[in-house]
Amino acid sequence: MDQNHITQTFRNALRKHALNHAYLFAGPRGTGKTSAARIIARAINCLNPAEDGEPCNECDICRDALAGRLVDLIEIDAASNRGIDEMRDLKEKINFTPSRAKFKIYVIDEVHMLTKEAFNALLKTLEEPPAYAYFILATTEAHKVPETILSRCQRFDFHRIGTEAIAKHLEDIATREGIKFEEKALELIAKQSLGGMRDALGMLEQLSSSGEVTSAIVAENLGLTRPAAVEDFVFALLFRKMPEALETIINLVGEGVNLLQFNKAILARLREIMLEKVSQNKIGEAKNILTIIEEFTRAGDGLKSAVIPQLPLEMAVIAVCAADIEIPKAAIPATPKVVVASVSSAEKIPTTSIPAPTPPVEKSSPVVAPKVSQPSEDAKQALLTVLGKIKKPALKMALRESSIIAANGEVVIGVGSDFLLAKIDNAEALGELAILFSEVLGRSVSIKVQRSEIEIASAVPAVAPNNSQPKTLKRASLAEEAESLFDGDDY
Repeated sequence: MDQNHITQTFRNALRKHALNHAYLFAGPRGTGKTSAARIIARAINCLNPAEDGEPCNECDICRDALAGRLVDLIEIDAASNRGIDEMRDLKEKINFTPSRAKFKIYVIDEVHMLTKEAFNALLKTLEEPPAYAYFILATTEAHKVPETILSRCQRFDFHRIGTEAIAKHLEDIATREGIKFEEKALELIAKQSLGGMRDALGMLEQLSSSGEVTSAIVAENLGLTRPAAVEDFVFALLFRKMPEALETIINLVGEGVNLLQFNKAILARLREIMLEKVSQNKIGEAKNILTIIEEFTRAGDGLKSAVIPQLPLEMAVIAVCAADIEIPKAAIPATPKVVVASVSSAEKIPTTSIPAPTPPVEKSSPVVAPKVSQPSEDAKQALLTVLGKIKKPALKMALRESSIIAANGEVVIGVGSDFLLAKIDNAEALGELAILFSEVLGRSVSIKVQRSEIEIASAVPAVAPNNSQPKTLKRASLAEEAESLFDGDDY
């Protein structure tokens, strides 16, 4: 049960025959309090205990206890037997010696539910217990147990069980029961159990009826968000991709995902990034992440009472993506770059491919962008068509921030940042793009991707007024900021 601090203490006490007559087990639900009490009850009465105090589970006493027919093991549910009459009955019957076992063991679950009068009656019994009687009290709310009771018990605090320990236990059970499973699915169940083994076992039993426990089945049945959706959503936030982030929320609502759980997953992911930045002493970047966390923390509070379920999340997305982020002066180029229209807003051309303009321009005439070697209209249209066919959000967003530099037997894609380059420059993405471009262009092509210094602009006319610059958006610098936040890693 991953409660080694308790297990070792009781093993030593059993080996030395130095048991106390009253124990209090406190801790969150599903962490093994009642199960531990039953094991200890068997160990105390076992006819053939192991050297470390473990019960043999084979003698008559152990078998009867496991089957629930040992009369000297008395379990009382204080939630439904909380009055003084029940405690008086206990006080009277405790004077009778054990029937079969050497000791009488009383396990009182949810002891904090007893009334004040019942506690007073129990106190009298705990003050002077018979030599053959042991009490194990279990509670999830130890602060509600009177000090007079606490002072007469040895207290053990049960901790939430670690995710790895729960996943390992689930794997052992699934293997013994012949349940097919994915390791990631068991890890997901373990995380959702929040340290409660009983909850994890209940979820495994519920999901095992489907034949195979997979991540998709776990997410669908428990109303959870796919990990990929969380990653893509955080990606959109850091790049200030408001439409993509809002679209993700709409899709999740349609899938019936629990938005409160989704928000918790977002906060958990952002917290991981923030703590990583703190460990790297990147305090400024950590503060930027903290600002986003604060926004979604407020959204989480609003989700509990929102009239329109998704509205608090949508408000948080707009607040984050519309935030005015100051661009460092060092990031602004000393000389203006020429920007031309691209697929979604502007077709970006590497500045290295732009020849210097030679003809003089009169002051009264407009400044004309220099002619460049551009891909054909078919190639531009192909990129738009391919964008519509791509399903993976991260790849789709990366391609939107890119441009086609050339498109003959080889389609060359220019990318404006190392972070976006990593989203495209991998075997899976390049293979998918090669298939899609070949289908759209009607001929076999290969894909090449390269780093290019490209600015992202709004639709800039070919002719601009004199003494003016094309107005570039801040998104390129935001991409660099997001790349810095992620350290260029593909999260």
